[in-house]
Amino acid sequence: MHTSLRSHYLMGTVVVAFLAITASGGLFVEGLYRPFVQSDALLAGLPVQDFVSLLTAPLLLAAMVFTARGSRRAFVAWVGLLVYVAYYYAFYVFGFMYTAFYPLYLALVALSTFSFVGLLAGADAEAFREHASERMPVRFIGAVLATPVLLVPLWVSMIFKGIAAQQAGEIDLVFVLDLGFLIPAVLFTGVQIWRRRAVGYLLGGVLLVKSAISGVLLTAGSLWGLYLGFPAGADIVMYLFLAVAGSWALVLYMRNLQDEPRPEARSRALRPASS
Repeated sequence: MHTSLRSHYLMGTVVVAFLAITASGGLFVEGLYRPFVQSDALLAGLPVQDFVSLLTAPLLLAAMVFTARGSRRAFVAWVGLLVYVAYYYAFYVFGFMYTAFYPLYLALVALSTFSFVGLLAGADAEAFREHASERMPVRFIGAVLATPVLLVPLWVSMIFKGIAAQQAGEIDLVFVLDLGFLIPAVLFTGVQIWRRRAVGYLLGGVLLVKSAISGVLLTAGSLWGLYLGFPAGADIVMYLFLAVAGSWALVLYMRNLQDEPRPEARSRALRPASS
């Protein structure tokens, strides 16, 4: 499945510890983010993100443990959780949220990024295709993965509003992360798994983990904001879809990813090469 995981286990263990510390700080240190966040609505949603991050820590630890036992599903979960950490803590880092935990935010982004890139670079994509059931609903998974493309018109319109006003918003980093990295990645992966390409099977599960967590987090944050009296935008529909469809697509992906290769793939591997 991978050449060597020793350094990634070390980095992952540090990520787990720093996640637990920073998320607990966000939840229990009163007024931690207030000097750095002007929007009351955005400030109200941060505890939801910290709560999800706190839950991510034991999940990441469990994923590493089961990967060490040979589970491909756990490997996919491990990499997907690292992508989640790198993505969401980028907002703390590049938003210069200079709390006492800022050095840990920086470490989380760096360690998560180095680790998930290294894990993917060392993984055998073809093996993931051979271990995927023929019944895996690749078209449904591909369509769910590509769903964030629907955000492009909204993000572009908000960019031009900012340009017209000559004023950046508090969450405008999302345009960089989504338009520059995430949306191209999910679109590419959606097409690849739709076509049953090896890289699609590898990246598909990883990005489904990220999409499902994001959907749950953003939906919960929007609903919590509504409860507190803040209006919800039209994008809550997208978040709800990602939460439900993304989670279901992830379940189907994991259900159809096996630790043993398909019989036909095994037979090909055992067949002697022709002279």
